[in-house]
Amino acid sequence: MSQPDAAKNTAGQQPDPVQHLMQFASGYVPSAVLWVIAELNIADLLKNGPRPVSELAKETRTNEDALYRSLRLLAMVGIFAETQPRHFILTPAADLLRTDVKGSMRDMVVWVGDPMHFRVASEWLHSVKTGQPTIEHMVGKPAFDYFAEEPIEFDRFHRAMTTMSAMAIHAVLEVYDFSPFSAIVDVAGGHGFVLCEILRRNPKASGVLFDLPQVKAGGDQRIEQCGLGSRCRTASGDFFKSVPEGGDLYVMKNIIHDWDDDKAIPILRNCRKALEGKKHGRVVLLELVVPEGNVPHMSKILDIEMLFFPGGRERTEKQYAELFAKAGLSLTRIVPTKSPYSVIEAAVV
Repeated sequence: MSQPDAAKNTAGQQPDPVQHLMQFASGYVPSAVLWVIAELNIADLLKNGPRPVSELAKETRTNEDALYRSLRLLAMVGIFAETQPRHFILTPAADLLRTDVKGSMRDMVVWVGDPMHFRVASEWLHSVKTGQPTIEHMVGKPAFDYFAEEPIEFDRFHRAMTTMSAMAIHAVLEVYDFSPFSAIVDVAGGHGFVLCEILRRNPKASGVLFDLPQVKAGGDQRIEQCGLGSRCRTASGDFFKSVPEGGDLYVMKNIIHDWDDDKAIPILRNCRKALEGKKHGRVVLLELVVPEGNVPHMSKILDIEMLFFPGGRERTEKQYAELFAKAGLSLTRIVPTKSPYSVIEAAVV
């Protein structure tokens, strides 16, 4: 193929530039609509098959015409489908909005599409100019302080984190062997979904779920529900100061990405200190690794989310290696999974 022909062929594969721009400039519209539909639990009402909008509107006490126009928009992008005029059915994507299915994404959608998110995003220019977290500019305090004072946002955040844990851990367990470790500490482990799943798969191991005091009750509840009370306990504290001693594996999921290097290094150093003298001890991060170049990856979206809220970042393999080295650790391997997550393993230098 000649160069002019190749250029023409490549150009022909590109989206129309006007529509391409408008798709992203108006992207908040379907996002806002999706949030409403998730908040109303419309997918649960359709789990037994197609239904008319009139019934859905009556059960959710919403305006029938506005609800129809919302579902029509989502059907346009493959979330729900209109089977006959004003009747809708679930698609595979819409099915994940149900609250009763394995792998449900409903709580994640409710968090990401939360109106509070929109308000934060509207102030993004401040972060681009200053490099500082957007939410601090908007509410005058760090993200986690704000969440602690807002029960609805606190609950939505932790439900979404549990969804991300479910997305990650089963894929992680397929590729990473936790059996060599006898004492596993989950640092900032939230309500304990990740740690409980690891302990279920590894019956000889014990665990400590470590997080802030206000999160402890949720962790205790999950440990009890999983029947792991004899092998797992909760502890609370400040990981910038210390982490529980006695572990031979320190796990963190979506924690280091919350912080810039200056704040991430003390957390990692505390884990390294707790591993002192344990030759086979490891630190394992369950995080997204940013690929180089223009490769599409969820990490590049979450990277902006990190600057929206806690002020952290998603990192490349090179950046993780450099970060570990500053904390007295050495990157030993990165194991990709079927999910967007990777297992990032480090040993004491």
